[in-house]
Amino acid sequence: MLRLYKANIARFIKNIYFIGGCIIALAATYAVTDNIILFPFLENKDISLRMFFVSAAMVAFFTVYIPVFTNAEYTDGTIRNKIIAGYSQKQVFLSLYLSYASLCLIMWVCYMTGGLIAGADPFGTCLSANIIMLFALMAFIAFMLAMSFRITKMVLVVIGAGVVFQTCFCMVMFGNAILMVLSDAGNDTAVFIASVIYNVNALGQWFSHTGFADDITNPGNFLQIIISLGLVMLMYFAGSAGLDKRDVL
Repeated sequence: MLRLYKANIARFIKNIYFIGGCIIALAATYAVTDNIILFPFLENKDISLRMFFVSAAMVAFFTVYIPVFTNAEYTDGTIRNKIIAGYSQKQVFLSLYLSYASLCLIMWVCYMTGGLIAGADPFGTCLSANIIMLFALMAFIAFMLAMSFRITKMVLVVIGAGVVFQTCFCMVMFGNAILMVLSDAGNDTAVFIASVIYNVNALGQWFSHTGFADDITNPGNFLQIIISLGLVMLMYFAGSAGLDKRDVL
């Protein structure tokens, strides 16, 4: 499977869309952090928080990138050729996840570098938030891959990706309102359960560290990482279950 992973990385790392995404991650983070691109609601925020706010764009990037390029693996016969070469569909699935996770790490480093150049200290007070966001991205990628690997029609997978992102966005908006209502009712157990559900969403974890969210949106930094790791495992088992019985030849 290591050969599969290396082949994926060699192909993806040269992809113009990924290269462009990394350049934008660095440049946009620098511009927003340094107030070159002004957002009035961020202007008086701490420089590290301005930097962190940009990290949500990586969720948007992988919402598009993973479905499109996973589907391309089907349409251009790449997955079929890997199976003919003797690899199982589970091995192909896992190698793709590890490849996408590596791309995510590279883009995250570009994002961190952009903030560092602008004068932020990404390894200071916001270090925990940046690490949590990385784990949240890894979990989001696992979910997107599990969906994209099951849906072989490009139109359907693109529609599905749009629905996923819109759902994540709505969960942040409505989740905050629900948590406030539960908090005002004094139901601590319900608040905790709701905050855990809220943080299954990568954008929920992101918003909880932007400085705009109430403390009740964060069930704890360690628990956020556990949620992300749990989601990665769940998506692996859900995404790979019964794959080897599926005929893609």
